[in-house]
Amino acid sequence: MSGTSLLFLLILFTLNYHSHADLISSTCEKNEEYIDLCISTLRSDPRSAAADVEGLARIMFDATLAKATATLNRIKDLLKKTSDPVLREYLNVCVKQYDDAIEDIPIAIQNLGSHNFESRIKADDVVDEARSCEEIFIDLPNRKRKSPLTAENDMVKKLVMIAAGIVASLG
Repeated sequence: MSGTSLLFLLILFTLNYHSHADLISSTCEKNEEYIDLCISTLRSDPRSAAADVEGLARIMFDATLAKATATLNRIKDLLKKTSDPVLREYLNVCVKQYDDAIEDIPIAIQNLGSHNFESRIKADDVVDEARSCEEIFIDLPNRKRKSPLTAENDMVKKLVMIAAGIVASLG
């Protein structure tokens, strides 16, 4: 291969990389509130380099699914370690919520492209499920507990809201 051909391929690769980086940036700019999380999540996944906007939504849903699964595993670990009956009750509510979320995310992914509205509805369901897990800890006035899952619930909500925002941009 000649030096000119190699230089041309290098320039082409660089332009392609920058156009995808620009796609990530322009896609994430639409999620102003969580732009940094959006960019870092998408750039950390190698699939983003060749993804279109629908692919970026899929990657964000996959990140949400991974975080929701990790959160469910943490909840189950906490259940094994606690003898507090109120905390056990609340954690069991969270297990149910996260079981539902883990069922809803693949449906959201499946509907990408052909049924974007349905995908956004499932994303909204996941937000509600993470919110319900958090709120159970403060709902009953004389049974309040500090949630041990605030950071996880917040992250799941942020990731899925980013995914829903990307889906909304698809129309």
